[in-house]
Amino acid sequence: MLTDLKIKALKPKNKPYKTLDGDRLYLQVMATGKKFWRMRYKLRGKDSFFTIGEYPSVSLYHARRERDRIAEQVAQGLDPNIEKKAEELNQKREESNTFFAVSEEYFAKSIIGASDNYIRQFKTVMDKDVYPVIGDMPIAKIKAPYLLNIIDKIESRGAPSMAILARLFMGQVFRYAGARLLVETDPTIFLSGVIKKPKVRHHPALEREQIPEFFEKLNEYKGFPPTVIAIKLMAHTFLRTKELTNLRWSYIEGDTIIIPEEIMKMGTKHVVPLSGQVIELIEGLRKYNGGHELMFPNMRDPKRPMSNTTINRVIERLGYQGDFSGHGFRSTASTMLNEMGYREDIIERQLSHTERKGQRRAYNHAEYMPERRKMMLDWSKYLSCVGV
Repeated sequence: MLTDLKIKALKPKNKPYKTLDGDRLYLQVMATGKKFWRMRYKLRGKDSFFTIGEYPSVSLYHARRERDRIAEQVAQGLDPNIEKKAEELNQKREESNTFFAVSEEYFAKSIIGASDNYIRQFKTVMDKDVYPVIGDMPIAKIKAPYLLNIIDKIESRGAPSMAILARLFMGQVFRYAGARLLVETDPTIFLSGVIKKPKVRHHPALEREQIPEFFEKLNEYKGFPPTVIAIKLMAHTFLRTKELTNLRWSYIEGDTIIIPEEIMKMGTKHVVPLSGQVIELIEGLRKYNGGHELMFPNMRDPKRPMSNTTINRVIERLGYQGDFSGHGFRSTASTMLNEMGYREDIIERQLSHTERKGQRRAYNHAEYMPERRKMMLDWSKYLSCVGV
């Protein structure tokens, strides 16, 4: 059997020669002086050999351990040379399937039909927080502690909502990788509940004294005019953002807008009486978007509606980030109309709310229409007094 002293004493000759260690393991000394560990084996009646590695990079101890591993493969009917090639191919596959590569592949497929808001959030979180840490790592080698580090850093800078999104998006990528047999598990499942969710603020309303100030700032805003008109229409009609952005010119019938059930959140046709102020805003909108089917088309693709976030981005630029959103006009109108003495059931119908208690009966979409029309005219009159 060989020892390190014996191996070091072996000198090169004119031709390569072998020195046995035992149990089919030998050291081949090349004419150049290099020494390689090799092992003879026989599989299905055919003699062959396997190169373990070069001495001293592969020590005598590790060569013997590798010999035992190879012997076990052969005993199972596996060809060690084929297994080695398979491992090398798998290694290359792992190295090419970095988290960034898999994430971009997932994103390219999931973007179809995704909202502008999802696209923006995904790219922001990944580019800013995720890719710099794990983007270049083989996805199969990424463990939960790497992801926890990313989440902790985001949360520590006071952005818990962004940390929640990071976990969500990373989990989507890992589940996609699992479906492609690139990983065996989704490590984000171990991080469930690690982030304390921020308290949700449900669309705060503008206070009475804030209304004139808000619309004074809006009137001074120099952005895209249709977006300003959209905000003013939301204030007058208190439609939901999706309902407003999906409006079509064909929905206008005289002095009303009739929104079909497929657009409405509650799945019921909805009628919005139009005041003179609203009709004037709509006529002003025609010169910008009158040639399109949608009243508020997307600037990049006119066949799609304006993004739901467009309105809120303008409101944020006016200085109300985190304090008010487009949906908050509904709360504002509800509060003010109650103070103006209108019955709750009339307000609720115009807000297109359903009954919250008991069995809800079917109702005509034009129910309470005379009272609702008067209420909407009074509401527009009030807004006109504060500059809307």
